[in-house]
Amino acid sequence: MKRNHVFSVRNLVMMAALTAMSIILSRYLGIQVSENLRISFESVPIILAGMWLGPISGMVVAFLADIIGTILSGYGAWFAPITVGPMLVGLISGLSTRYVFRSDLTAVKDTWKVFATVIVAGIINSLLVGSLTTTLYQMIVVGREDAFGVLLTANFLQRIATKPFVIAVDAVLVFLVNKAVYKPVIRQIVSRA
Repeated sequence: MKRNHVFSVRNLVMMAALTAMSIILSRYLGIQVSENLRISFESVPIILAGMWLGPISGMVVAFLADIIGTILSGYGAWFAPITVGPMLVGLISGLSTRYVFRSDLTAVKDTWKVFATVIVAGIINSLLVGSLTTTLYQMIVVGREDAFGVLLTANFLQRIATKPFVIAVDAVLVFLVNKAVYKPVIRQIVSRA
């Protein structure tokens, strides 16, 4: 996709729809397990935005979903570092689809590529960046005075217990939605953008 087409009207409409889906999946259909751990599937629209529209669009969808979702949820303040993880999901899914696999990932032979993309993005977001940014949030915003290493370890262990399941479900959902929707609908929209 050419650079000047990233913010075409068609792409903006698709980004808005995917942002809304991410917000709904995260803020309204997610399950809050603990103060700092939520099970939700908000990454699916972000991954699809990256795959379908490119890495910049994936990052924009993640950024907007996080800011708007924070406002709608009534949180007192938006904590920018937490947005880094979802933005990396959009970036990784877009880069892998466009430049690593060079495919729309709808063929059956590409199933492993979809799963690899989602798993790598999920591990980086949920386990690595998510553990770190949640720890920073707890220390800076919430005011927890525990040692950084202790909080980081606790956050990582909480995530390792639930996030592999979420990442696996994300991978299946992304594969199914991409396979069902890309060729009949999205390809026509993207090609005209």
